[in-house]
Amino acid sequence: MRQARLSIDSNGQPDGYTFFFQIATDGERHACSVKVDAPDIHEASALFREKWPVIESMARDGIKTGTVDDGVITLVVA
Repeated sequence: MRQARLSIDSNGQPDGYTFFFQIATDGERHACSVKVDAPDIHEASALFREKWPVIESMARDGIKTGTVDDGVITLVVA
């Protein structure tokens, strides 16, 4: 898993954090990312871990239904 900090909003606060991960299905790997809106990286990481079962399920559903944009699934957790 890799994380990236997003841009700063007009109030000087982080605009969110993006976590990148891969999902393997049927012998193929799929790149995924999820944006987490949180005040700092520690809360964003905690929320990512807490919501992982839902994130993984949504990513797998996106792969199965073919709602993948250029091979990358993007989910937003607020």
